[in-house]
Amino acid sequence: MEEKIVRAVSLFLVMFSVFICSSLFYLPALEVKAKQYVAKQMQLRRDREEREEMWATLSGLEFLDYSTRQAYAAAEGELGEEQVAQTLDFPQQLRLELPKNCTKEDVTIHDHYVTRTIEFQIKGAGDDYPVRYPMLGKSDHISELNYYAGNDGGTLELVMEHVYELSLDWQGQYLYIDFIAPQDIYDKLVVIDAGHGADMPGAIVSGVQEKDIDLAIVKQIKKLFDQNEDQTIGVYYTRLDDSDPAFADRAGLPNDIGADLFVSIHNNSYPAAASVNGTAVLYDEKKETEGNSSKHLADILLKKTTEALGTKNMGLVAGNDIYVIRSCEAPAALVEVGFMTNPKELANLTDKNYQKKCARAIYEGILQALEEGY
Repeated sequence: MEEKIVRAVSLFLVMFSVFICSSLFYLPALEVKAKQYVAKQMQLRRDREEREEMWATLSGLEFLDYSTRQAYAAAEGELGEEQVAQTLDFPQQLRLELPKNCTKEDVTIHDHYVTRTIEFQIKGAGDDYPVRYPMLGKSDHISELNYYAGNDGGTLELVMEHVYELSLDWQGQYLYIDFIAPQDIYDKLVVIDAGHGADMPGAIVSGVQEKDIDLAIVKQIKKLFDQNEDQTIGVYYTRLDDSDPAFADRAGLPNDIGADLFVSIHNNSYPAAASVNGTAVLYDEKKETEGNSSKHLADILLKKTTEALGTKNMGLVAGNDIYVIRSCEAPAALVEVGFMTNPKELANLTDKNYQKKCARAIYEGILQALEEGY
């Protein structure tokens, strides 16, 4: 028994001696690695502190450029030029990194065309998100870059120089983003405007607000275009909610994208005589009235709408004094569907089926105009 104990102790001592000798042999290398690790952590801390300082002093776009340069410099020091190219030379314009434990399902994207603003709402992103996960890439086409933190996450806001569609490519924790001009996607471009909105309700009759009727008709038009299989037509809307875009933005949207035509939906009122009824369409009388003009577009829409709804044809009305008509570079028409002060028309205008009939008439009028070469 004692012999077994002696052997076990001897074996342990031999193994322990080997371990000590081996440790002494590798100790310098371990010490070097430890120093390298500490140095790397210190450098990461200094980089983080520098980014925090830069985020506090630079504009969003300046910080984007700074972060991109810093990322390249850091990568070149660690990886070498070939690996840097594989890691950072992505073909898209921007790379957005998600926080840890965040997936693409936690990201909501809103492209507000009328204000040229794109929002990336990211759940779980905190106050320090831009510093911890800086966006990288080029600042082309962007006029402002802002970040706002909230209780449920953060919002990265890009204010663009022009209206762009997004091309998105998800790869793990990264979202690669490109911006594409509408003209590069669609053959024909249409802008549809729902009149009034928010604190500008338009006419109010028996508690019914014009803004709601205008929007309801436009939403029905959108359904029809969404169901249209012709993918060569791009349709943009100045509002699809209870907002009130500025006149300059309503007319600016078709001008920015180079729209082929612009249609605004409104409703009339004439408190002095409830018997007055019918449909009228406004056009720009101070621009060319021949061919594919504002006047001809208005005429198409007037005929389509009155025939579909059976309303009285009130004719074409000179509308150059209306800002959105006067300021729009594309042929523009403003449809006054009916008179809210006429009880019968008000009942019709608030009826969903009637709104659908009106929407289809305007939709078909737009398609006819495009077929005629607008």
